Amino acid sequence: MDRAEARGLPPGSPEHYSAYVGPPAQYDFMGATQFRLACALGLREYHRLLDFGCGSLRAGRLFLVYLNPGCYFGIEPNSWLIEEAIRGELGGYDLVQAKRPSFSDSAEFDSRVFGTTFDFIVAQSVFSHCGLDLIRKSLEGFAATLAPEGIIMATFLTPTGAHDFEGTGWIYPECVVYRQQTVEQTASSVGLSTLRIPWFHPRQDWYLFTRDPNRLPTMEEAERHLTGYVFNVSDIRDERPA
Repeated sequence: MDRAEARGLPPGSPEHYSAYVGPPAQYDFMGATQFRLACALGLREYHRLLDFGCGSLRAGRLFLVYLNPGCYFGIEPNSWLIEEAIRGELGGYDLVQAKRPSFSDSAEFDSRVFGTTFDFIVAQSVFSHCGLDLIRKSLEGFAATLAPEGIIMATFLTPTGAHDFEGTGWIYPECVVYRQQTVEQTASSVGLSTLRIPWFHPRQDWYLFTRDPNRLPTMEEAERHLTGYVFNVSDIRDERPA
């Protein structure tokens, strides 16, 4: 089954690498929007980037081409997703050999597995499937491995009501919600400052985290420069409840 044939599969389906990580019809868009946001925040080819929960390289295939050799790092416990993406999206191992990415199949939710620091950390559609225990553990690792002027980009599902998910562990493909206040308090408890930004996502909300609060944009700057608005794409809409 190729990616075009997989477009009709439900999100979370193990039948194809593009469906397992989310709506397969939006596989291209969801990779591109992460890349666009990182570039809008100042990503350059020499930066070291961690793709936390890189899945089937939905965004990684773009970051790999752009970044210098040795600058892309990906954590994905389901290593079959990476292998399938290398074959299906990269056309084999030539690009991998040229760009020398580092991959880990650790399931410990700890970015310290690589023993290095990162200028950018991306965690898209990871915390929407995690109990608060794993979110806190992940953010602790991010705080420990983020470069002093680095930035973290992560998505959360924000509830329409006033209640957070109260379970623990990894919940997939089910989704869970956390109030903005909870996200901010959890980040603060591990020494991170945060800002919810209006960058477009069909279902979730983007947050930025930094060790230095002065590295965050102001809300005015975010509303002006970080919207991620997409023109002329009729099949990409805001699917969150009104």
